[in-house]
Amino acid sequence: MFKRWLMIKKLGSEIDLDRLKAVLFLRKKGKDKDINNLLPLLSDKDWNVRNATALTIIKLVNLYPEKKEEILLKLHQLLEKRSLTTKLSVLEILGQLRAYSSKDFIKKIIEESDYDLQYAAIRAIGYLDDVDILSSLKEVVYSKDYITRRAVIFSILRIVNSVEEEKKVELLTPHIHLLIQVYLELNELGEVIYKILDYGDPEQFPGMKPYSEFEIIRLTSLIEQYDYRVPVYKNFAKIIYPLYFPLNS
Repeated sequence: MFKRWLMIKKLGSEIDLDRLKAVLFLRKKGKDKDINNLLPLLSDKDWNVRNATALTIIKLVNLYPEKKEEILLKLHQLLEKRSLTTKLSVLEILGQLRAYSSKDFIKKIIEESDYDLQYAAIRAIGYLDDVDILSSLKEVVYSKDYITRRAVIFSILRIVNSVEEEKKVELLTPHIHLLIQVYLELNELGEVIYKILDYGDPEQFPGMKPYSEFEIIRLTSLIEQYDYRVPVYKNFAKIIYPLYFPLNS
């Protein structure tokens, strides 16, 4: 009991190592009431303390799920008021907790923030495994910042892989342009792209996206790695050339 009291007291120590040890102690021995004591350390000056605190909060909230909504509300307040470093830690927590109630907060950050915070928000939203989120990523997938683009790819692939196999074509066909961009970046076609080209409903294809000649050549080359089937090429034409070569089903 005394050791626990001493460790909790060390959360306010001026010595970085003391604070870190206290956070790590609570990761093993923490109770539900300790989560609130940890929240201020998400703004700690030391990265190691902030990182350890985020991971400890994630573990404790998972251990005490009845505290989740209360803690999420406080995390949302931190997102609105605190510094960049705090927000980065908060976004990591929201992502790892798969906080669906935070989706609108995270989407707003993706749409309005600079690339540093945007990167963390993209990572976080990818953990939600929600196909509807893909529409929030359709602009940032073209980011000029390489790290941001890689974060988008990581998140989109997580979401794609989370969809049940038998529902992939139906749910992902409306996002075909976004998926093509991802797989072009990876220089592969991707099984899900081929399935959509083979079995997708053309009526569900989204509006035209202007592909460059270079992109079309790359796509054609990637498709040629698969077996030829007429539906694949008809759907490919409808996606790439819908304004120029409309084809009847």
